[in-house]
Amino acid sequence: MRNPNTQITALIKEKTLGLLMKKNPEQIGMRDIAAECGITATNIYHYYKDKDRLFQAVSLDCLNELNGRIKESVKGGDIREDILNAIGTFEDWCFENPRRALLVMQGIKSADDASEEMIEAFYVCNRTGGELLSRAVSLGLAKSDNVRLDIDILVSGLWGCIEAVLLKKSEPEYWENRKDFTGRFVDLWCKGIFTE
Repeated sequence: MRNPNTQITALIKEKTLGLLMKKNPEQIGMRDIAAECGITATNIYHYYKDKDRLFQAVSLDCLNELNGRIKESVKGGDIREDILNAIGTFEDWCFENPRRALLVMQGIKSADDASEEMIEAFYVCNRTGGELLSRAVSLGLAKSDNVRLDIDILVSGLWGCIEAVLLKKSEPEYWENRKDFTGRFVDLWCKGIFTE
């Protein structure tokens, strides 16, 4: 792998995301991406080992964008409000970007064969949530014996609710009233975590 030319890698990822908005990952080949970029597939292989690594890089960009929005929603005042803002931002992003959310959360192959450092990068939003919950615990406003586990359950459970609405697997009444459905899960999680 050569040192990345940030202009080319940005173009490759931008065009790849555009293709992923129209097709599923298994329907896209490196030649398709190269054609969109106006370069050869060989050029792409100089930067990405295979299309899974490229898709994972696109996924990571999406997660970093989401994490930036989550951090912007945190005002640094009332910690409970900050946690609820972070949860709401995650939920809003998923519903505003349903195709992207489905790809990031389930459609793109997990980087399970990558280095621990690379795998950890995919949990950036969870770590931000963990920092918030740790602060609430230290202030005595929340209880948690395992902050990482409690945040992972929140993210996975909330995603399950969001996915059920997006894919119309929930009761039909929640397809339009999604906040009632997802909000109930958030309420249950909060009751188990917050001390007041």
